[in-house]
Amino acid sequence: MESHNIEKLLEDYFEGSTTLQQETKLRDYFTGDNVAPHLKEYESMFTAFAVASEETYDRPIVLPKQHKPRYRFMASAAAAVIVGLVIWTQGTQVDNRISTNYENEEVAILKTKQALGMMSQMINSSTTQLDVVEEFDKASSTLFK
Repeated sequence: MESHNIEKLLEDYFEGSTTLQQETKLRDYFTGDNVAPHLKEYESMFTAFAVASEETYDRPIVLPKQHKPRYRFMASAAAAVIVGLVIWTQGTQVDNRISTNYENEEVAILKTKQALGMMSQMINSSTTQLDVVEEFDKASSTLFK
């Protein structure tokens, strides 16, 4: 009956749901002399765990000195100032290539119509290329039915 309990504990152990007391019970069972024959394969694993838990590290652990983050703060402050200056200068510049002040409303309307016409032509030329994709889609849909 004890081997059945040990098998249940092994399942829980491999699923990671055992407590420290249950793991100690497993370790004691497998390092003892009366291990069931069908559970002998786990004996070496728990024996190795028991030996490893006995090992100690005698050398002192030296942690590296932590430097003050003064340079990081100064670098991040400088980066923030540079980003702020770039945003401020971009906001104050006027783009001279695009003029939005037309003295005559008719000229503005004609320029807008011209720009929209150019955009329409570009869109029409790009959608004609989609006809090839549509033909490919039709052909592939008949192939992969």
